[in-house]
Amino acid sequence: MQRVMTRSPLIPPLWAWILQIRQRIEGQPVLASRVLIAAWCLTRGLLFIGLLISRSYCDPQFYNYAGKLASGQWPYTPAVPVEYPPFAMVLILLPALPLLPFAAVAPRPDPAFAHVTTHLPIPDPVRYGAYGISFAVEMLLIDAATLWLVQRAARRYVPGDSTGLRSGLLYIVLAFLSGAILQKFELAAGLAVLAALVALVSGRYRLSYILLALATLIKGYPILAIPILVGCQLCQSSRSDLRYALAEQVRPILEGLMWFAATIGAWTLLVLWFAGGAGVAHSILYHGSRGTEIESLYANAILLVGWLPGVHVYTIFNAQDLSRIVKSSFDHVVDIVSLLLLAVSLVLAYGAFWRARGRFQSLAGRKPAESLLQLAGSGMAAILLAFMLSFRALPAHYLLAIVPIAALVRLPRPGLQRIWLASLVAVAASGQVMAIPIIWHSLVGLLPAAVLLLTLRNCAWILVFGILVV
Repeated sequence: MQRVMTRSPLIPPLWAWILQIRQRIEGQPVLASRVLIAAWCLTRGLLFIGLLISRSYCDPQFYNYAGKLASGQWPYTPAVPVEYPPFAMVLILLPALPLLPFAAVAPRPDPAFAHVTTHLPIPDPVRYGAYGISFAVEMLLIDAATLWLVQRAARRYVPGDSTGLRSGLLYIVLAFLSGAILQKFELAAGLAVLAALVALVSGRYRLSYILLALATLIKGYPILAIPILVGCQLCQSSRSDLRYALAEQVRPILEGLMWFAATIGAWTLLVLWFAGGAGVAHSILYHGSRGTEIESLYANAILLVGWLPGVHVYTIFNAQDLSRIVKSSFDHVVDIVSLLLLAVSLVLAYGAFWRARGRFQSLAGRKPAESLLQLAGSGMAAILLAFMLSFRALPAHYLLAIVPIAALVRLPRPGLQRIWLASLVAVAASGQVMAIPIIWHSLVGLLPAAVLLLTLRNCAWILVFGILVV
């Protein structure tokens, strides 16, 4: 009996030891920063080594754009239609510039893209590898800047995180689990949204709108966060009545909207100047007619009922955006359902933000900046998630657009906070599981076990959003 009594509380002492180590680190700001740097170097080093060994470089389409640029074919022209906003194209093309002086590794138009029909193209391994490594380095720089801003914001505005250690480690882990930092540019949009949030909380409203415009020029949908900025400015008013608050804040709100429009307009005019309006129109209208990608909620729902007579479910490779899409008898319904789901999701997200204003007003007198960051951060995350869930594509790397904000969000109830963080981890980790070749091919083959895994992954996505709007 004595042996049982002495060994049974094994886990509590271990947890207490971990907490003691954390408290010791948090008591020394310099040590906390060094721990974050070490954790970042370790995790990103593993990702970079994995990229080199597996040669899992960025999207082949990015290299295709870079190769065409090297031959003088500019994006948005009739020869190079693109689906991305202007600043996203800058992020895609920038890694090619240092390679252009070196003829042996510089991007070139690749014949692998000439006849893409059933599978991803396989470009020249040397040139594609050089571009993929250059792109990965660019994303690492953005990742490092994001960690710096997360720690800085946490130190100033997150209660109980005076060194930024907790928020920084949370960001490092979530981004690492996603596994897509070095291959996708969603993190750049997440950095811009995070910077807009920090500028808003610090009272630099013009800068906040400009940074949100840059995020919009990367991914498009951050434009939906404008009402969050406006609402937070109204919360800063000295008047509690909405009409008087609007009258007091109308000038800074209009100035912010003008800066947002000017930033978007300047980039759009630049594209119109050298490429014409057809390319801009294509980049916007393309997404309205895109297929239903296999990881989306709509495709998931169709796969779950695919065994019913008359559904006729099958998958095909979409050569336009190099994706796997689901075809069925419900194709004509997805258009309507996607619009309805977007509308409902936005209503839920905006409604949750409006209700949260009451909590902000009750806490703003004591900790205005900290309360404002939580109000705006959770609101922005909910809005971005509302769009992602209603979109016809839902790959795991979309999570990178909200991870920087998620690292700073602290929900009012600890239980909800733990469930929310667990859901974020589940989304990030399940994305890696779905990318395992045998599981991915099973999903393409519509095998029930793979469909079940996809369903569990998407349930985690829905839970991440649902917790923010309850």
